[in-house]
Amino acid sequence: MRTFIAKHAKTGLKITFKFGLNGVLQIVEFEGEWEADKIKKVASNITASVEDMHAKMRAHDLKSGWIFAELSDVSFANFYKQYPRKVGPKEVTEKAWNKLGNVDKMEAILFIPELVKLKSDGTAFPYPASYLNKKYWK
Repeated sequence: MRTFIAKHAKTGLKITFKFGLNGVLQIVEFEGEWEADKIKKVASNITASVEDMHAKMRAHDLKSGWIFAELSDVSFANFYKQYPRKVGPKEVTEKAWNKLGNVDKMEAILFIPELVKLKSDGTAFPYPASYLNKKYWK
């Protein structure tokens, strides 16, 4: 199964799209406080195949506030390689990682560059386990 997420940067609304091995959409999940009219609007634009989803992602207007990503490598090794401040016991960080679902794992990875920007002013950078346990990306 291939999974894509769409998250609105300002509202935090999230949509998860799950496609079967044949590339056809099987599950759509809405997370957050959605209103019926917004769900109708989104539902009219949902693509039925992985190819269509990739095309929408390429043509996506960043000004809309929506961020799209495919859940690809959500391994602990990938997260730990990208996290810039490796302090504290690695085992504790991995334990925190294993408690997360795949969507949270992907959001945690995707937010790392933003966290680096936020902490470039010299403020304290969180331990990787704290980053995961407190869900800094939300």
